[in-house]
Amino acid sequence: MFQKIIFALCFFWSAQSVAVDLLLKPVQVAPNIYAVIGDIGSQSYENDGLNSNLGFVVTPEGVVVINSGPSVRVAKALHEAIRKTTSQPVKWVINVNSQSHYWLGNGYFQALNIPIVAHQEAGRIMREMGEMQLSSLKGVLKDKAAGTHIAYPSELIRDKHEIKLGGVIFQVISFGSAHTAGDIVVWMPQQKVLFSGDLVFTERLLAVLPLGNSDGWVKAFDSAMALGPKIIVPGHGKPSNVLQATRDTRDYLVYNRTAIKKMLDKGASLQDAVEKIDQSRFRYLVNFDLLSRRNVNQIFTEMEQEAF
Repeated sequence: MFQKIIFALCFFWSAQSVAVDLLLKPVQVAPNIYAVIGDIGSQSYENDGLNSNLGFVVTPEGVVVINSGPSVRVAKALHEAIRKTTSQPVKWVINVNSQSHYWLGNGYFQALNIPIVAHQEAGRIMREMGEMQLSSLKGVLKDKAAGTHIAYPSELIRDKHEIKLGGVIFQVISFGSAHTAGDIVVWMPQQKVLFSGDLVFTERLLAVLPLGNSDGWVKAFDSAMALGPKIIVPGHGKPSNVLQATRDTRDYLVYNRTAIKKMLDKGASLQDAVEKIDQSRFRYLVNFDLLSRRNVNQIFTEMEQEAF
């Protein structure tokens, strides 16, 4: 126990001493609700690995943070931005899934004894893949990864969890496997604001991963939109509305699943699908050339398995 305390103190001092010349600029999306909009390209040294969105909500009794970012450096910069906005302390951190850009900054907040919430499947994947994610991150960020270490969520949820802070209600909800097996959204019913995590991509092409499920993603998307959000903070891209979220995310998934179903019914091969499905109507999305063919490959593989 004594050794654990010493380690925690050493990490706290190390995290606090990480030099941060990174200035994050939160965007107010609604009264007391802020988003930090990450780069819509790939993780890089230049963008500090921050290619997804973070957020925080200020209440009269404290602050709820949505996503800790990809490193201690980013997490500390986020905390600095919060301090410039309010004197209220951070009371909760929520990780929307298990991808490195959402949770590898956890150690900074863990050292401050702040509880961190995630889905139980996200927690499982973090434990299985966290060391690999951290190693990959260090290869990209080099010195900017200094002080970053694995810190798992302290509280895991299954379907739904509610946090009430300063009269503000935060509903942390899972709609099942989607982009990953542990996706959650943060729904604020009083303000009609949805932090959708990776259920929604805007402006950039989504990535269909082996960790997720494209059919489940469509269903989860529909369930999230049924909440009736007026403002959506997506996992990637600028804050938006249901119309754009549908166009940039749902329509893309449904289009490809429909096209692949037709090809499977004709006995077409994976290579046929990758080469012949015309996705050009979505070329306006960033990363189209990088991801479009990969996405067809993954969805085709999923749908072949669904048939059995």
